[in-house]
Amino acid sequence: MTNNSKEKVAIYIDGSNFYFSIKNTFKCKIDIEKFCNKLAEDAEIIKINYYIAPLDQESHPEGYKEQQKFFDKLKQISKLHIIFGRLEKRKSGDIVYYVEKASDVNLALDLALDAQNNLYDKAFLISNDGDFSGAVTSAIKFNKKVIYIAIGNRKAISFHLKKVSTSFLRINELFIKDIKL
Repeated sequence: MTNNSKEKVAIYIDGSNFYFSIKNTFKCKIDIEKFCNKLAEDAEIIKINYYIAPLDQESHPEGYKEQQKFFDKLKQISKLHIIFGRLEKRKSGDIVYYVEKASDVNLALDLALDAQNNLYDKAFLISNDGDFSGAVTSAIKFNKKVIYIAIGNRKAISFHLKKVSTSFLRINELFIKDIKL
């Protein structure tokens, strides 16, 4: 990076984790574009990847409609790409539930491979999932900074991510006060 060029930033968002962390911690919704710009400060955002599994229209018609509206808003954000995983239906006795698949693997691969391909100088990882610690370690081996963005109470914060990341930022009420919807 030359003295007159901006630091290149990539933002990787574990969509479900992010949504529920904000909702449960702050009881609100936030403007994701403003959130990302606030994280990046004066750096150049080269990409924002949002990882999520779409709801099934047949099984969750109302939730599907709401999620599609949300996706339409995300698509308006410059440099944001939605990377879809999938929901797999599971059954335990009479209880039917869904498990998100592929989203975490996609995020981990992108974080590590984008580092290897020198696409960014610094990455922000927005998730409390400690399973990403291997991908973070891999990215750092390519001389990249990986900042773990934690949202939630102490129990929700990943000790493993905090330990392996270049640095750590805990999102608080002050950080989100001007980006709430």
